[in-house]
Amino acid sequence: MASVTLENITVRYPGAPVPALDGLDLHAVDGQFVVIVGPPRAGKSTLLRLVAGQEDPTSGRVLIGGIDVTAVPAQNRDAVLVFQNYALYPHMSVRDNMSFALRVAGVPDSEREERVLAAARLLDLADRLDLGPDQLTGAQRQQVALARAVVRRPAVLLMDDPLATVPAELKDHTADLIRSLVRNLQVTTLHATADPGPLASAADRVLRLDGGRLMEDTADTGVVSS
Repeated sequence: MASVTLENITVRYPGAPVPALDGLDLHAVDGQFVVIVGPPRAGKSTLLRLVAGQEDPTSGRVLIGGIDVTAVPAQNRDAVLVFQNYALYPHMSVRDNMSFALRVAGVPDSEREERVLAAARLLDLADRLDLGPDQLTGAQRQQVALARAVVRRPAVLLMDDPLATVPAELKDHTADLIRSLVRNLQVTTLHATADPGPLASAADRVLRLDGGRLMEDTADTGVVSS
């Protein structure tokens, strides 16, 4: 596990009239589950990409576990980002999609299989490991995308609204899986969404962003609203 700290972060895109993030400060402690809420263009996805190392700040610092990683490449940050778009390899089975990054990293076969099975049990995929992505529902594909991140055992898990692409009738079930996942792993998690819905009650904190600024933080009030 590791804390995540943003210090006076500003991100400006060329030609944009206002910053995507504007002097943002944030500290999430080890193992904390933080839900980040805001309308489109509030800065939620930019914040996640910044922590993951896929975005550079115009000014300010990013720290993971108290270490300044502002200039550290994404592959060396131990932070994994799960997108709305599952981006699964269509020619690979669920098992192979989950284990691909571990195979590239040279993780031994026995450990790879152990990690895959553990993640599959957490995300209700144990009986689907030999299926292809085209044999899964949209919600199941999102579960595979989450499992693929989990097997890497990151210090920080970043989720860019994975519930957005899940059908309404399956959102509660998928939210339950995410809640269970976060509690079992006890990994520092930042989850960005336009609608916190069923995840709000499970969050340690809910932040509200708008216009690249932090407008509300339940850590300041001690109240997490649903």
